[in-house]
Amino acid sequence: MTPISAGHRAPLSRTSTVVAAVLVLAGTAGVWACAPRAIAAPPPAPAPASFIPAAEPAEPSPELLRSIEARIRARVEAEHRAAHAAEPPRASAGAVEVRDRMEMSSTAYCLKGLMRTGVRTRDGMAAADPRVLPLGSVVRVSHPDGRAIGVFVVMDTGGAVRGNKIDIYMDSCREASAWGRRAVVAEVLSIGRS
Repeated sequence: MTPISAGHRAPLSRTSTVVAAVLVLAGTAGVWACAPRAIAAPPPAPAPASFIPAAEPAEPSPELLRSIEARIRARVEAEHRAAHAAEPPRASAGAVEVRDRMEMSSTAYCLKGLMRTGVRTRDGMAAADPRVLPLGSVVRVSHPDGRAIGVFVVMDTGGAVRGNKIDIYMDSCREASAWGRRAVVAEVLSIGRS
């Protein structure tokens, strides 16, 4: 055997190197195994049955839905009326002032040709007594219950159109014949020249 001097080390054999490595690993594993550890908390217990959400609720009945809808509609309408009750009526930018409102008897005609003003007959034209509605007058005609019929320009007169009567031109003779005689309300938007 060769003596080992203070500054010199003998080379280790391969086997002794492996043994040294195993000893180091074993020591490390021992230290790790003996080290104190925190105890892991147990998994949470399942929630009691009272906290488990119930199954999806059943569909509401149609009667319930109609009842809810009626209550919502009534509330919205009441709020709308309350909001607009204090407001003065205001005209929109394109609104036209109504000069006069009159109840009239109406008939319809479909005879094609020239009107008193020289204009060819077409939808939107009407005949009236020039003493009541002069030629060129513009009227908005509606049913007495407020349903709109249309806006017409008085461009014609007629022998049978006297007083508060208006004769509305219709392109369809079938519609004109079915019209018969009806009560209407005429709102004068513009008065023509006499």
